This record gives sequence, structure tokens and C-alpha cells, in this order.
Amino acid sequence: MASVASRCGVGMSEQGRGLPPLLRLDGVGARVGDRTLFEGLSFSVEAGVAWAVVGPNGVGKTTLMRAIAGVRAADEGQVWLGDRELSEYTRREIARGVAVVPQSSSPVFEFSALEFVLMGLHASRPRFSLPSSADRQRALDALARLEVDALANRPVSSLSGGERQRVVMARALVADAPLWLLDEPTANLDLRHQLRLLEVMRQHVDQGGAAVAVLHDLNLVHRTFDRVLLLASGRALGWGPPDEVLNEEDVSEAFGLPMRRVQVEGRQVWLA
Repeated sequence: MASVASRCGVGMSEQGRGLPPLLRLDGVGARVGDRTLFEGLSFSVEAGVAWAVVGPNGVGKTTLMRAIAGVRAADEGQVWLGDRELSEYTRREIARGVAVVPQSSSPVFEFSALEFVLMGLHASRPRFSLPSSADRQRALDALARLEVDALANRPVSSLSGGERQRVVMARALVADAPLWLLDEPTANLDLRHQLRLLEVMRQHVDQGGAAVAVLHDLNLVHRTFDRVLLLASGRALGWGPPDEVLNEEDVSEAFGLPMRRVQVEGRQVWLA
């Protein structure tokens, strides 16, 4: 799988350590008006690693994802994509290295699910080029992996929230971008399809990609993710391996209610 650096057309790190991290945050902070959402976030997202971002509503999880995706600038600090600051890339260059799965996606026009997935190829194709038969098969294969290939010819606007979410995930699959940003990807999905979507994400990571995902279910974090960022009101309580960061004291503080972590058949389970 191509690195962010190679997909976006940047070179090797000059530090002699090979390619840089796919993503690096250096003292990143964000505010809304006079209110600080978070500050001082400094960590790297390496190839082969899945990061979860957790915390209660209103602490800036989506704002962080928008800053990482280049949709809004961080109010302090720098975001690096490969070996260059994010602000140095064009939108098209970012799209070659980063695939975004937003909370919701409502196409303005009546695109079919297949047409919508094919849009994931635009950044890596010449402008105004038409999809080939191989492109169409690739899109159909992506829909099949998310178990929505039967909906290929349906208008996206006619799909349920869960069906649409899986179609958006299929678009990320065909984009072949090393870094995936997923904002509440399991929302609107039943348990089976939650696990299937995260399995597809995990396969992408294990094949040399990386992912950053906003989640609300702490149990899914322990099951699927290598690292976690825990946000509370106005600050980050920690980031690192889930078993270390998600301790009872900090999770209870973040969510404002007593939380207990227990083991059930070898798995970490959170109880309120």
C-alpha cells in the first residue's frame, strides 16, 4: 500500500529513518469562541496502527477530525501529513492520501450507490476521465465487502442511514488512501454490521494503512484499536494503548458518571 508521502507526491524523510508517520500532531488545539475544546495534542499515527478518539458529546471529537482532514485549521499547533504540513497540500493531494468517512453524507444529486463509490477514485484519476470497466468492478467489490452490493443501482438518497454509511465506507475502500478518518462510523449500524465495518477497517490497517476513528462504544475500542485518545471537557486526559488510557478514574471523569471495567471471557467490558 502506498504511503501518504508517496500518494501525495512528497519524498522520503531526511532523517534516515524511512518514511515519516502518516500523520503527526504537534501541539494541536482548537477553540469555539472563548471556549477551549482541547489543546496540546501531540502524537503520531504510524502505518499499521488504528487510533480511536473517545469522549462525551461536545468535547471536540468532530472538530479534531475536521482539523486532521484539512477542513478547518487548528487554532494552535501543526498537523503534518507525511513530511509536510497539511496546509502545504492542495485538496486534491490530501484526497490522495486521506479517505474520510463522515458522520453523515447526503449527495446533492441523485447518484446511485455505485456512482457514489466511484467518486472515491477521482483524486487518483485525470480530471474528467470516465471510470473504466475495471474501476466499476473494483467499486462493486468494495460494495460487496460491506454487504451492500445488492444496492449498487439504488439512489443513495433512498438508502437507510446504516446502508448509506456502508456505501460511504466502500467509497473509502476504493480510494486506496493510506490514512482513513472515520467520524462515528458505527452510528446507525446494527451490531453485526458494526463489527463487519470495523473488520474491513482493521484489514486496511493490517495491510499497511492507518485509521483514526471517533467512537462512543468503549468496548469496541478494546476489541479493535491499538491506540486511543480520551477527550474530556477542555482537555485530553490521555492517549496511548487502550488498556492504559481507559482506566476507571479517567473514563469516569470524562463521562461524568461512575464507570467500571471488568473482564468477561477475556474481553474488557465497560459498565456504568
